[in-house]
Amino acid sequence: MNKEIHEITCFAKNCVYHKGTTSCTAGTIEVGNSTACKCGETQCSTFKLNDTATGKTTCD
Repeated sequence: MNKEIHEITCFAKNCVYHKGTTSCTAGTIEVGNSTACKCGETQCSTFKLNDTATGKTTCD
């Protein structure tokens, strides 16, 4: 899936779907946690670490 979602702003530069400055090329976005009440409790399940990520670590 390589469809840019113009309504989504993404700053996760180490994600395979990140393009340009703030674009996302994922065809769909999945965000959790279903019980989140604060911004810090959310997570993007769509995130996938790219091959050129700086400070590479696993994201399990």
